[in-house]
Amino acid sequence: MNRLFLALLTLISLCPQPIRAQEKPFVPEDGFVSLFDGKSLTGWTGSLDSYAVENGNLVCIAGGKGNLLTDKQYADFVMAFEFKLTDGANNGLGIRCPKLAEGSLHLEGIELQILDDTAEKYKELKPYQYHGSAYGLIATKRGSLKPVGEWNHQEVTVKGRNITVILNGTKIVDANLDEATKSGTLDGQLHPGLARRRGHLALLGHGDRVDFRNLQIMELPLDHTSDSLETVKKKLSDKSAVLVDVRELSEWNEAHVSGAISLPISSIQKGLDASALLKIVPQDKVIYTHCRAGRRALAAAEELSKQGYDVRPLKPGIQELLGAGFPKAQ
Repeated sequence: MNRLFLALLTLISLCPQPIRAQEKPFVPEDGFVSLFDGKSLTGWTGSLDSYAVENGNLVCIAGGKGNLLTDKQYADFVMAFEFKLTDGANNGLGIRCPKLAEGSLHLEGIELQILDDTAEKYKELKPYQYHGSAYGLIATKRGSLKPVGEWNHQEVTVKGRNITVILNGTKIVDANLDEATKSGTLDGQLHPGLARRRGHLALLGHGDRVDFRNLQIMELPLDHTSDSLETVKKKLSDKSAVLVDVRELSEWNEAHVSGAISLPISSIQKGLDASALLKIVPQDKVIYTHCRAGRRALAAAEELSKQGYDVRPLKPGIQELLGAGFPKAQ
């Protein structure tokens, strides 16, 4: 009987066992949606050969390089995820990135560094190169990473020009992009990605294994800009911004700010292709939309941001702008 029992156990052990993608399906928190199904790279594009699914985790394989990007683009959001580093590992989370499978997304987008800070080879890095930093732009607060091989939890909030990074419960970055770069970038390089209002999320492989899991995101509604009217005036004066009046032409004809661009919300909502829009609104400047009371400025900003514009809707209406000293067109 014992021999028969042992033989059966041996036979069972030799039979193929089902491969389970994960012990328990990941359930996003309220308001969040999952970015990764735990089984495939569905929803992702770019350097697919550099990433794999192992035991329900999204893995940048050793030797894997290039950018793995979400199919979808995002503007303002809260993203949460977990990651596990190997010795000396280097990766990155790209935000508001163009769709580039290869290339420097720390310049063309914004890269939040994912790095084993404890590695000897990284001991001489600049403060803007360690884990959590906005690479080349914003330095991070160090000391909150868990030991190599353990899972870390990170939450990233991107709202307008503000970026917040919380690592294992500790806030390590809380900064405004405009304030951080008003005297130039920390690395001295040009970062065209600073002007992007929306873009793809990306995992930026540098040849090291890093495991990811429980990736989830909650999109945030566009809100009125926190830029003061004095800031708006300054940007208009130095020609780094333009004012776009989205009221209808009848309202525009009654009164408008000198130098503003007329782009009625009705024409935006009917649909303007990118080439037609570029003839009206420059894409290399900050766009301040305004109307009578702020509501249409928000609606226009939502549409323009989808075209890649850095749009900052104003809550003050036309009368408030004129009252604050914006010149009235004659």
